[in-house]
Amino acid sequence: MTTRLIDPILHDPLPIEGRFPPLFALLGAHGGSGAGTLARVWAPAVDTNGQWPANPHTTQRVLIVAREHMAGVAAAADLLRAADAGHLPPGVRVHGLVLVAAHPGKPEKSVRRYADTVSELAPHTYRVPWCSAFLSLLPSQLPSWKPSDGIKITKASRDGALASVPSAIAVVGDQICRDLDATRTISDSEEF
Repeated sequence: MTTRLIDPILHDPLPIEGRFPPLFALLGAHGGSGAGTLARVWAPAVDTNGQWPANPHTTQRVLIVAREHMAGVAAAADLLRAADAGHLPPGVRVHGLVLVAAHPGKPEKSVRRYADTVSELAPHTYRVPWCSAFLSLLPSQLPSWKPSDGIKITKASRDGALASVPSAIAVVGDQICRDLDATRTISDSEEF
């Protein structure tokens, strides 16, 4: 198996979509990984469109995103191996792996075993459950979650669109933010 090196690299600053710059970057390991959707529903995130964020003026904390099927997990493994070998732009740190459900229910045993093995290459692993409600929404209709929202019960508006991010997905976003904060706190204390 070949290891995907650091290309492609994004030298421009990551876009700022809200009031604040992104806290973390989502790098899709393959097309259809779910990185774009997650970047729209998690306000602190930005989608790198499959590129390593090399600009030091925006976040370089990366989470690799993959669908939890064999090809997706294999693509994530390639990126995690490249990161482990140090083939990253200066300043880029892989914070974790986000596995997005490929279908309702549990993944097949062979996929789950492989995903568990690949997860050992990442400092943190997060699993995003299947969300059938997203299938009928355009990107502009997706709700957005930010840490100050807390975790809310999922609600639909009168027109059937989601009024809030499903709680199971908000919980994952919240855990990522907490882990990043803990990592930042540890890094800050180590500098003294």
